[in-house]
Amino acid sequence: MKRPAVEYAIGFLGYGRMARAVSQGLDRSGLIPFARQMVSGRDRARLEQAAAARGLTVAADNRDLASRCALVVLGVKPRQVEGVLEEIRELVKDQTIISLAAGVALRELSARLPAGCALVRSMPNVAALAGCGATLICAVPGLSPERLARVRDVFSSVGLCLELEEALFDAGGALSGSGPAYFFSIMESLVRGAVRLGLTWDQARRLTVQTALGAAETARQRPESPLAELRDMVTSPGGTTAEALYVFEKAGLGGIVQEALKAATDKSRNLV
Repeated sequence: MKRPAVEYAIGFLGYGRMARAVSQGLDRSGLIPFARQMVSGRDRARLEQAAAARGLTVAADNRDLASRCALVVLGVKPRQVEGVLEEIRELVKDQTIISLAAGVALRELSARLPAGCALVRSMPNVAALAGCGATLICAVPGLSPERLARVRDVFSSVGLCLELEEALFDAGGALSGSGPAYFFSIMESLVRGAVRLGLTWDQARRLTVQTALGAAETARQRPESPLAELRDMVTSPGGTTAEALYVFEKAGLGGIVQEALKAATDKSRNLV
């Protein structure tokens, strides 16, 4: 496949929190070091600061970046998408465009780019900041396997990357996008409960975080094991865990979690 004569492997149109996380993951993994990354945005002073700290190159403007990068990441706020795409439209030739814009569908993005543009929509989550993210991606029909694989590599540098049909993005985002907040809330409740029983805040937080990490890693290492089976590994008949789980069951925790997930999905579908 013919590639554009470009100077940088990837460019970030907007360098907010999620773009910075992906940028750092690419450098940390060795896939695309900072020296091969370019950034642009409205806050020139902040970009110059990031460039000095990371060894990035700051583009003269969005058009400069779009003409010099093989992968172009749209990292601006959803309300800014239309203006930025109109700005770079005539410069998009053989580049692959990756959108981080929440709630902006492929059809809306495609309408503001040249016909046949190589376009991928993505939805990373906040855990990308720690290199343990979960990113959903979907592409326009006909995108080459080579280009899609390159995009998967980009997001695999900050965690799991899962291709999902766009019709399921609302549900997938309600799970992985909003999901860290659900776990943080549960973790906070565990910490408060442990403090109430006599542990210090530090002790409770450290134990909660490590226990959550251990549970997640155990599930990750045993993909063939049903979660109920893993739960039963911890639950002795008549024991303390069984008693706690009974309280969860009596309160309808399972149903509450499922209703919360549905509420987040419905909200996502109705966002303007």
